[in-house]
Amino acid sequence: MELLKEIVADSLNGFSLKFIPFFLFQLLVAGLLGHLLQKIVNRKFGSDMIQYAGLLAIAIALLTSLVKYSLPFAVIGAAVLFFLARYKEQSSAQLLGLFLIGLIGVGCGVGSVLQTGLGFCVLITVLIFTPLKK
Repeated sequence: MELLKEIVADSLNGFSLKFIPFFLFQLLVAGLLGHLLQKIVNRKFGSDMIQYAGLLAIAIALLTSLVKYSLPFAVIGAAVLFFLARYKEQSSAQLLGLFLIGLIGVGCGVGSVLQTGLGFCVLITVLIFTPLKK
């Protein structure tokens, strides 16, 4: 039994079990904000310019929460995000959408859920009231 406790403690890397509900809250908020961003941006531009935004935001939040206290892990996490950026040729609007999804994921992943939510509200307000040029 002691061996199992040591395995669990080692695999958590200093993460306390009492923070698991907050961690799940971070992931759920990231997914919700990513999904809302996808719906609003796609409606604003009239096309399916962003896809899987909720999933991407959750994945980036998870990646951020894993690498936030370790420089070597952060370098590896940056390499993973570079693979996302090199996926395909994208328009500037698609790149902006991916950047906003990444911003949501990073903000929620480091634990700044309230600031991310407030910033999301401001960004969406600006997006809604900004006229588009064809």
